[in-house]
Amino acid sequence: MRATQRLCFIGFSSASFFIVGVGIVLPAWIAFHAGGSSLVGLVLLTSSVAGVVLAPLGGYVVDRHSRLTVTAAGQVIQASGLFMLALVEILPEGLSRPLLVLSAVLGAFGYALLAGAMSGLLQSLVPGTERMAFNMRLSFFNQAGLAMGTGVAGYAIDQLGSTTAAVLSACIALAILPLLGPLTRTPSGRRSMKGLNPLSASREAFRYLLNEPQSLSAAITVGLAFAVIQITNLLLPGFVIHALGGGSDLFGMLEMTAAIAGMAALAVAGIPALARKMARATATVLAGAAASLIVLSFVTNPLVAIVLYALAGILWNLSRAAANGHLLTVVDSALIGRVQAFTTLLTGGLGGLIFLLPTLVPNATEAGLYMACGVTTFIATVLVSLWTGRRRHARI
Repeated sequence: MRATQRLCFIGFSSASFFIVGVGIVLPAWIAFHAGGSSLVGLVLLTSSVAGVVLAPLGGYVVDRHSRLTVTAAGQVIQASGLFMLALVEILPEGLSRPLLVLSAVLGAFGYALLAGAMSGLLQSLVPGTERMAFNMRLSFFNQAGLAMGTGVAGYAIDQLGSTTAAVLSACIALAILPLLGPLTRTPSGRRSMKGLNPLSASREAFRYLLNEPQSLSAAITVGLAFAVIQITNLLLPGFVIHALGGGSDLFGMLEMTAAIAGMAALAVAGIPALARKMARATATVLAGAAASLIVLSFVTNPLVAIVLYALAGILWNLSRAAANGHLLTVVDSALIGRVQAFTTLLTGGLGGLIFLLPTLVPNATEAGLYMACGVTTFIATVLVSLWTGRRRHARI
């Protein structure tokens, strides 16, 4: 039964990431045709802000209610957001903007609920000693689902039109809910939150993090790992043009090699013996990912950049999966929703700062920003690791 539950969990998780991939492509396409690039920007900004603002509420809901029920609710909310997209081209033009904004908010809140609730389900399904290996394998399938979602969304828009693609995507999001059926016997892992409102529940989680250095370190590490990905996404197009003298073909090649190498690394890292080593080397891998940004800043040869970017992709994917696996291993399952909300706030704050860098430092080159961000992330990783070690020894 436990093996069936894990298979269903992986199937549902990868399918939900397929929907996330659809949600990356479809809203942007529909928004562009409804109001141009400015409306695309508004929709993406709304999604980002809503994800940060609603994260504490999502964490509270996850830790207060059944993780299985919240997972299903999150999926239904995401499906509702996709249905909203289908209405954009059917209803009067004046409703396009509010429908797109509402869809973005629903998608962000649905994802917030799914992220926390599924983390709690994973903790209930998988013993602590096996979570790193399981999360490595899960990350591989999630990445595959995400990649398929973006590709299928583009193909469906071309072949069926955006309205039909949105309806079909929403139906797929609802059709995978039966995969949660075998998980109904999973222990909830939650504890009573009677008398706690969202604010007091968030304060409880914050006190927990302050008193548990390993959990706080794990949450910060997740934020730093995602920051590395955000830095590369922001700076790579300009770096390709200005530092490497390339174009869209080189940009696509770099992204493709990094994705393939990263997924291959996740597949190998899922081997239990390697995953156990990864659990002890999370900070080292993240420091290596930060160092890869520093090395990349010196590259001017396209062939060298392709090789290095593939190696960097391995480190980025491993650091992100290892950081999340470590978080799931050390954090109390009763607070995992609120701790995940904290990582969302941290990731959103770092992402906002990173995305403002070209505006704040307009004269800096992409190579220079790669260097600065790499050094900053490396130092932050080392400091967090040293602080965690000192706090752990102080408590012994």
